[in-house]
Amino acid sequence: MTARVLVTGASGFLGRALVPALLGMGESVIAIGRRASPFPPHSRLIWHEVDLAESAVLIREILRGVNTIYHLSWSTIPSESNLAPSEDARVNIIGSLRLLENVERGARPRVVFASSGGTVYGRLLETPAPEDHPLNPLSAYGVSKRAVESYLDFFARLGDIRPISLRIGNVFGPGQDATRVFGAVTHFARSALSGAPIRLFGDGSVVRDYVYIEDAIDALVRAGHVETASPALNIGSGVGRSLNDVIAALQKHFHEPIKVERMAARAFDAPVSVLDPTRARREIGWSPRVSFEDGVRRTLASLAKIAT
Repeated sequence: MTARVLVTGASGFLGRALVPALLGMGESVIAIGRRASPFPPHSRLIWHEVDLAESAVLIREILRGVNTIYHLSWSTIPSESNLAPSEDARVNIIGSLRLLENVERGARPRVVFASSGGTVYGRLLETPAPEDHPLNPLSAYGVSKRAVESYLDFFARLGDIRPISLRIGNVFGPGQDATRVFGAVTHFARSALSGAPIRLFGDGSVVRDYVYIEDAIDALVRAGHVETASPALNIGSGVGRSLNDVIAALQKHFHEPIKVERMAARAFDAPVSVLDPTRARREIGWSPRVSFEDGVRRTLASLAKIAT
């Protein structure tokens, strides 16, 4: 079998949804991650347990014949990245560079990078933010995402790759790890279902642009198959919802009031992050299809099923 598509970070939230989607489309996939494969055996799937920051020789071999790379691998969340920025850079920036340095010469693969619209822009000067908004991240996580975007542009100028950085909003839905303090909808839903209080940082006024997992995967696939596109595309709804709005949406599914434990606000949380998806709609034909309310319902149903 000659695999033509590579997915990095395939054991993460996006990867565990993207790999089955690609296989369902008939693609032959090489998937890599830092731990054992989460997928059942498949005739068109090859798994490698790889640390991108360490395994240059193996990466070079894996990349032979690959014409599309979905670069999803990332080791941190914003709150963790600020605790050890040097480690965040070593694993994520160096790991990304190892990947790009070992691309097969002359292959010019399409590289779709899962960037972060919620962190690379920082404090918005206009809402919703277009792609040409200044990039002023407030966390080491956002700084590293911005750096990888810049390196992708650099390698594109050398003629080695054809990159698209998808600046994705706050992804949520079934399959997300609800134990980490990341992903407000899923994390809040898990707490509410268990009867534990939701830990709310600040007064709940922080606004984010939420994207359901199916819509995020649709954007990745479209970006991977488009012939030409801008180097960066926002993947968001264009509609902002506060953390208080998220709690109110969850409350509709519970008879008893949801408990809330208020915590101190965090310095790396931009007050508002809403993305303008106009360019993505025009260039790759993408628009969100799952409403926020339906996404919340599906997420709750999935978590409830796991709990039983």
